This record gives sequence, structure tokens and C-alpha cells, in this order.
Amino acid sequence: SAGAAAAAEGGAAARAEAAAEMDRLLRDCFLHAAHAVKDASLPMTVNAFYSQHMRPGRPAGTSLDVKASSYKKLSAFASAMEREGLCTTATPKLGELSVRTLGRSTDAYCHFCGWELTAEAAAG
Repeated sequence: SAGAAAAAEGGAAARAEAAAEMDRLLRDCFLHAAHAVKDASLPMTVNAFYSQHMRPGRPAGTSLDVKASSYKKLSAFASAMEREGLCTTATPKLGELSVRTLGRSTDAYCHFCGWELTAEAAAG
């Protein structure tokens, strides 16, 4: 029926909007984490960067889920950040994808204003 098709279309639009919102949140959390991570800690696996710095450092009241984004996988997200110049990545032989450097001279990095930490992040 036309109603079911419209509802399905509306659902797809809502999912696309939710994915776009998650994409923005992921990027912001990446930038927030980039400000917290010292160069001496790099290289760091993308998984560790995400789980130890991006997720705990997210804004209060939000959840961060790469699977709910348009990227679907951390590797795709990391590649997008690399294309923006926000990091360089590498995969050592038989290793995991890692963040090698952070683009600290980019406008996005320099102009990023963070937020109050979540209770989870503040607790360490």
C-alpha cells in the first residue's frame, strides 16, 4: 500500500538522518580524543583509540556506536578521518589498523572546542 511505502520511506530517511548524526558525533569525538592523546602514545590501534579515548570522552548523555553510523566499521571511519587529514593510519604486518599521527595543524583540529566530560570519562 501507499501508506506502507511512505512509512518505509520515512523510516529510511530517519535512519539516514540518525546515521548522519552519528557520523557527526564520531568525528567530534575523534577530535576531542585527538586533543587528549599525546603524540608519545602513538601509534595506537584504532580500536584502542575508539574504546579508550573516543567512547569515554563522548558528550554527556550520548552514546557512540560506529555500527549506527554510515561508516559501519572503525576501519572505514579511520579512513575517512585520514582523507580529511585528521590522522594518518597504518597496518603493521599481521597487525591491527593503527593511528600513527594526528593532524594537529588542521583547521578542524585547531578550531575544535570540546565539551564537559561524561562521568565515565571523568572517573578515569
